[in-house]
Amino acid sequence: MKKIFRYLLLSCTLLMLVACGKPDSQKAFEEKFKEFNSYITERMEGADEGTKKMAEIMSKATFKVNKAEEKGDTSELNVTVKAVNLGKYINEYVTAATAKFGTEIQPDEKEFNDFSVEYFSNVAKDKNLEYTETDVNVQMQKINGKWEIVNSDDLVLAILGGAATALGL
Repeated sequence: MKKIFRYLLLSCTLLMLVACGKPDSQKAFEEKFKEFNSYITERMEGADEGTKKMAEIMSKATFKVNKAEEKGDTSELNVTVKAVNLGKYINEYVTAATAKFGTEIQPDEKEFNDFSVEYFSNVAKDKNLEYTETDVNVQMQKINGKWEIVNSDDLVLAILGGAATALGL
């Protein structure tokens, strides 16, 4: 009797685990988010050091899927993106660069690049970075059998952590 009860309990537990799986669109979103972070880093390999540091900071973005609703070939995911508050750091950078170099003169390019690298290196190393959290309703659609993000602009804006606003984009 104990063996039957044990097998029954094990079967129910296994069934609950299978029933609680993630929707395919959520799995695809998670993979695409990781790919995006890798893409940012890879695209910056040939760039100057300041740009590489910015990419490093942007790749610290994480997410949490709050809700996923799949209906046939469409899906909506409510996602909270936690990203470094780049808007704040870019504003501080502009203020510091203006204080150091002024607004009227053309700074020496090497000196300006060194300043930029130092500033963003310090931000990247900061253990107490300020983050923003943005809720995004990610729309996905199955195209040729694969889940694709339809409204990627909203997601990119969240990953940029306010930088688009700071830059006037």
